[in-house]
Amino acid sequence: MSKQRLITILGPTASGKSDLGIYLAGKMGSSIISGDAFQVYKGMDIGTAKVMPEEMKGVTHYLVDCLEPGEPYSAAIFAETAGKYIQEENKKEKIPFLVGGTGMYIEGLLEGFEFRDRGSTRQKWLNLYEKEGLSGLIAAARKNPDIKNIPADKQRLIRTLELAEDRKKQTAGKAAGRVYDGPVIGITMERQTLYERINRRVDLMFEQGLEQEVRTLLQQGIPEDCQAFKGIGYKEILLALHGEITMDEARELIKKNTRHFAKRQLTWFRHMPYIQWVDRTGRDRADWYGEVESIIHSAFSAK
Repeated sequence: MSKQRLITILGPTASGKSDLGIYLAGKMGSSIISGDAFQVYKGMDIGTAKVMPEEMKGVTHYLVDCLEPGEPYSAAIFAETAGKYIQEENKKEKIPFLVGGTGMYIEGLLEGFEFRDRGSTRQKWLNLYEKEGLSGLIAAARKNPDIKNIPADKQRLIRTLELAEDRKKQTAGKAAGRVYDGPVIGITMERQTLYERINRRVDLMFEQGLEQEVRTLLQQGIPEDCQAFKGIGYKEILLALHGEITMDEARELIKKNTRHFAKRQLTWFRHMPYIQWVDRTGRDRADWYGEVESIIHSAFSAK
């Protein structure tokens, strides 16, 4: 049985994935499946840099604006739902585009990971912390060759250990090879240019009303401890609303945390050797868009 077809466009935040995906999907008469962990939530538009209906240019977007902020979302839910959309689109003889930057979600879908409940993994590291403190967590991280940078903060270190173990478990339970037929294209650029784009995006979010977006969600009764509010942009605004930091400090913290997130995204993607990278640094749109189109054409022309 032949594999279903899928074109994947990934990369760090603010790299230009969404615009590229809309352009290509529109040109091919196709659709887009979002590979983002937070754009599924209704009312969370500004902080997630969500593609709005007027920006979609008639291209159907799946897994965008489809859940209430209090509802759970996970890599397992994403993989199951995205898989159904891919199947439906292939039945229409269309090749959908998977566009996003959430590494675990995308890799898990492409490689057929068998996702497991993460609760027991987290409890393991919490138990170690209770017994041996931060030094115990650091020692465990040093023993894991997949962990290159060891955070000094307890929560970040537990999260790092958790993700490393998740990757190992999922890899052990994944399908042999990639599940879908089609190129996986990564968009990258010079690091300083990317960081400047991130900083500008955050400034624009504040101009568009990020603070009011968070206030509105709270007024609607969305609990502060829900998963949706753990996203970058929202958790920092909550700190400011509680008076723990100023709103200007929240803005700078969002920039910093987003830059760090972009770095983590690139680190994750380095574990995916089949990505074909397109560097857009110093190139006009027609040039690097054209390179992406060539990769897609080459992937399917011989079949």
